[in-house]
Amino acid sequence: MYPVINQTPDQHATGDSLWDQFSHIPGTIASRVPTLDRSLDAYFDRHFAAIIEEWDLVTESDLERLEGRLSRVSDEISSLYEGKVALETRAKKLDDLITSLEQSL
Repeated sequence: MYPVINQTPDQHATGDSLWDQFSHIPGTIASRVPTLDRSLDAYFDRHFAAIIEEWDLVTESDLERLEGRLSRVSDEISSLYEGKVALETRAKKLDDLITSLEQSL
């Protein structure tokens, strides 16, 4: 389909110059003119997986797996800390018993 030049006069037009006629062409021309942005977008669309692999980028699935691992590690740390507190409490009780035994002898 070819763009149609609008033949209605514009209030701000300077005459029937070629540029005035181009201003009335629908936006289809802009979408067909290659730009750096469109070229980069097309390149990244074609090579996205290779770029992620080569640059060692983190994907959303990688982040989800890391969050799961972090959650498990956090749970393990909490469990180990609770065990440490329990061992320190037991060690303190044993130290107190040893001290009382030594004093009774």
